[in-house]
Amino acid sequence: MISYDMSGYIIYHPKRQCTKVGSKIIYHDSFTGNQDPYVWNEKFLHTYCHITQMKPEEGYINFWVSGDKFPEFNKLFCDLVFVVKEKKYWHDRNKLCRNDRIIDSEDAYHDHYIWPTKGQHEFDRRRRYTLKADPDLSFQPQTKTGDLIDIIPIITEFIPINILREKITRKGKDGKTSGSKPVFLSTLSACSIYQYLCDCAEIQLRGRELKAIYQNIKQKKS
Repeated sequence: MISYDMSGYIIYHPKRQCTKVGSKIIYHDSFTGNQDPYVWNEKFLHTYCHITQMKPEEGYINFWVSGDKFPEFNKLFCDLVFVVKEKKYWHDRNKLCRNDRIIDSEDAYHDHYIWPTKGQHEFDRRRRYTLKADPDLSFQPQTKTGDLIDIIPIITEFIPINILREKITRKGKDGKTSGSKPVFLSTLSACSIYQYLCDCAEIQLRGRELKAIYQNIKQKKS
């Protein structure tokens, strides 16, 4: 049972890559790009993707999802439940020294934190922060066969699907679809979705396990 009583967000993104290691299936960002959210860490990390469109606080429950089609989706598959435990501000908005205390590991530094120094996601004025997930309450939810779980049955108890589509869809000045945007969730809806996923997910992959799996993947590549 979750101990938090906070709001959250639905965050839509393109379909994740999928890697199988032994009997485990992991959904994740490409190894060659900016990995955000970063799942190969005891505490999942989120620094860049949609962050300027959100106002997350410690305790928020954020659900990362992808649909069967966009923007007229009928299913939303959740690949990460991210309960925010820490909100850590950077001293320099576009650079972190390797020995900065915010950095969790060598892998996290090179896979996640380093990207602003390469000219990606640079800020001019805005303060930058990294969200770190609660390692006990955050997880990747899967069915017993390793499939992701559709949250449409529970979220539409709070937001009709036509309204949800409108809220998730970002439109340009010309009125055309230009991507997605996070959707704010009330405390009741966020906690209900969380409990629904806890009840449905027969497999719950947490950061500690994913971090160990990542070391196995790296060894095989080397």
